[in-house]
Amino acid sequence: MREDLFILLDALGDDPRALRDRALLLIGWAGGFRSSELVGLDLNDVEEVREGRVLHLRRSKTDQMGQGRKIGIPLGRTRHCPVAALSAWLGILNKDEGPIFRPVDRHGNVQPDRLRADAVSTILEFPRFGRRLWA
Repeated sequence: MREDLFILLDALGDDPRALRDRALLLIGWAGGFRSSELVGLDLNDVEEVREGRVLHLRRSKTDQMGQGRKIGIPLGRTRHCPVAALSAWLGILNKDEGPIFRPVDRHGNVQPDRLRADAVSTILEFPRFGRRLWA
C-alpha cells in the first residue's frame, strides 16, 4: 500500500544507505520494476526529461527478444518524489558510469559493484522497523 510505503520512507534517515533505499523503493514502485531489473540499471540508462526521468530497461524477464524498453518515471506531487530521490542518490554516487544501485558498507561507504537482486529483498524486509513492506 502506498501509505505503508510512505510511513517507511518517513522513518529513513539521510545517510547514504537511506538515500539508496529511498531511491530504490520509489523508483521500483513508480516503474513497477522487478528486483533484477532495478539492480541491472546503469547510470547511462537514465535520461533526464522535462516531466521526470526515462529509464532504459535493457533486459527483462518478459523481454525474451532482448529489445529493451523505456519506462517513464514522472515527477512526484508529494515529498516522496521518485525523481528527487533518484537525483539525491545519484548526487552521492558522483559517477558517470556503472551501476546505479550499489552496496553501502556499515560505515556509509558506497561500493563500486552492483547491488545483488537478493539484497533488494533484504531491504524490503525493513528489519530496523520490525515489519515487512511486502507480504
